[in-house]
Amino acid sequence: MLAASSFTDVAEPLEVLLESELDVDIRFSFGSSASFLQQIDQGSPATAVITADTDTMRLIEAAALVEPSVPITKNDLIIVTSDTEKARSVRSLADLADDDVIVVVCTSTAPCGKATDDLLASASVTLSPASREPNVRATLTKVLLGEADAAIVYRTDALAHPELRTVDVGADNVGVIGRVAVVIEATDGAGGNDLGQAILDVLTGDQAAELLAEAGFSQP
Repeated sequence: MLAASSFTDVAEPLEVLLESELDVDIRFSFGSSASFLQQIDQGSPATAVITADTDTMRLIEAAALVEPSVPITKNDLIIVTSDTEKARSVRSLADLADDDVIVVVCTSTAPCGKATDDLLASASVTLSPASREPNVRATLTKVLLGEADAAIVYRTDALAHPELRTVDVGADNVGVIGRVAVVIEATDGAGGNDLGQAILDVLTGDQAAELLAEAGFSQP
């Protein structure tokens, strides 16, 4: 199944849950949600898809590639920084505008990037990022490798890497709503698939909700 890269750190427990409940081999393929429409349209064997945001899922639904989606998570934005002197000077969203601070964010076509753009606009903060990465994992990696002082990522990413310093973005936090949908089978061009529906049922159940909450997601 296709899943937004922001779900990488919770994939293993979700995989264990799905395989235990459904007695099938589950394999996640992670990437930017923005790429999923093309992948499914070109015949990806995905049974279900999880996007990081609603807008991306709506595009996939409009293309008649999936059944109606269901919201399963909310993920807030947060600032993560390295342990450099410049990074420790970041105490608010506005501090990222300092030319001496190397900042990276997601590309505008990715859900994390669109949410970041909306956040910055709401807070009236203008950034000149050193780079705009294809997805949230690539953005986070820049800070982990010491190639950037700070980045705007999801709260779940910060929770998975407690070695990074975090700074809340304030009241303008927009966050994203993650959604899951069953991919329509390509064999007949209509209707859903039984395994996909079973996966959706598990991912919208109480056990999955507990695993997602432990990973830092909140209820949509």
